[in-house]
Amino acid sequence: PNLHRLPKSENVRILHSAYLEKSDRNWDERNIKGSPYVLQAINRLKREGFPVEYTYIKDKPSNEMRFYQVQADIVVEQLIYGWWGSTFIEAASLGKPIVCYIRPEWKKFFFKTFPEHSSLPIVEADTDTIYPILKNLVSDENFRKELGVKARKFAEAQYDPVRNTGEMIRLLKTIE
Repeated sequence: PNLHRLPKSENVRILHSAYLEKSDRNWDERNIKGSPYVLQAINRLKREGFPVEYTYIKDKPSNEMRFYQVQADIVVEQLIYGWWGSTFIEAASLGKPIVCYIRPEWKKFFFKTFPEHSSLPIVEADTDTIYPILKNLVSDENFRKELGVKARKFAEAQYDPVRNTGEMIRLLKTIE
C-alpha cells in the first residue's frame, strides 16, 4: 500500500526493526536486537563507499511489517538474544536473506527436534561480526538471492499450516 511504500533506491536496503512502544526495551537497556551495532556497521559500509541504506522500522504493528520487509534486500533479525522471532518468519516467507545470532545450544536443540532440517537459511552474526557479514552480503548479490530462495523454501516447509495443524491434532489426540 502507498502508506507503507519506501522511496525508490538503487542502494542495497538493509532493514532492521524493533517494537519498543509497549515494552520496557530501548537501545540502551535490555536490547536483544543489537540495533546500535547494526547502525554502526551500516554507517561504516557507507563511509567505505558501499551503496547501502539503513531502513530502521520501529513501533509498527506486526501486520504492517511485511510491507516494509518486502522492500528490503537484507533483513537483520537480532544479534544478541540468540534465536529468531516473527521477523525471521516473516522475512523468510518473503524470500529475504536474514541475519541473526543463533545460540549454539538452541541450534543443536532445533536440529534434534526437527531432524528434517540439516541447515538453517540464516546468515549468523553477532555484535562482533555484523560488519563483515553485511559487507559480504552487500557485495554478493547472487549470494543474497540464493539465501532468499533457501529462506522461502525453509518457511514453506517449517511453517506449513496443513502440516502443522495435522501435527497439533495428532498431539491433542494423545491427551486423555
